[in-house]
Amino acid sequence: MTAAITIHFRKPELTAGCIDTLLADGWAPVLVWDNSADEGRSLQALVARYAGEPRVHLVGNPTNLGFGKGMNAALVELGRRGHVGPVLLVNNDAQVLPGMRAALLAALPRDSAIPVLVAPRILQDGQAQGWLYYHRWLALVTRRPVPGGIAYLSGCCLLVRRPDNAAPLFDDDFFMYGEDVELSWRWRRQGGALVLLEDIWLHHAGSASTGQASVAYERFLVGSHWTLACKLADGPLQATVMRLLRVPSLSLRAVLRSLRYRSWVPLRSLGQLFMRSSIRPTNQEARR
Repeated sequence: MTAAITIHFRKPELTAGCIDTLLADGWAPVLVWDNSADEGRSLQALVARYAGEPRVHLVGNPTNLGFGKGMNAALVELGRRGHVGPVLLVNNDAQVLPGMRAALLAALPRDSAIPVLVAPRILQDGQAQGWLYYHRWLALVTRRPVPGGIAYLSGCCLLVRRPDNAAPLFDDDFFMYGEDVELSWRWRRQGGALVLLEDIWLHHAGSASTGQASVAYERFLVGSHWTLACKLADGPLQATVMRLLRVPSLSLRAVLRSLRYRSWVPLRSLGQLFMRSSIRPTNQEARR
């Protein structure tokens, strides 16, 4: 069996759609971690739907831990239940296609000692997404390689194989967004492999839980860019320069998004970030 984990957030119809496609493709057990922070109300719909389904494990949780911490906690829970081996981490607003499980497992290197992340290509908003590139200095995400950019795999869907899958995977300093950039960066530096399957696809709704230009989306996204300056820098001085260079690029982004969505939320979120943060990283932020 090959386990899968998804995080539930207040929309049981989305999570159920993800679970159903995972089961149809042969993933089991499917562990669902509840991040809704709604006293379990939305989780009850899933409890009723999957009553008597032994392949689905629903785990209640009183608070919203964010994506990275939630996945880390779910990995610990999966290990506590005795599962070992590769684990698929997938967003609850995604749906896998038949045959993805077999293709992802076949792509694993024969040497089981090599930690590896394997990802499918993603269909989102009518566009295909494969490798993504993050510009360390300007906080820009592109679909093609650019000087100063680092290649990363989207955290939307990752098959993870490592010696101990119950150990923390994501950096807890990220609440949502940016943790996949940091993970790919750290993974490679520690000798792990990243693999993208060009002909295997996943359907992704894209920000279905948080919503484009919502307060949560904008706040978490700009915060992740700020945090990444410290995580991807080679020391505090470089992190400070990265943050300085982010000011114009993030400001331009906020202006364009405010115009696009006819909302002050992107500009307001960026202003709030600047007010509560400093350009110079603290000792805690700058730690490696």
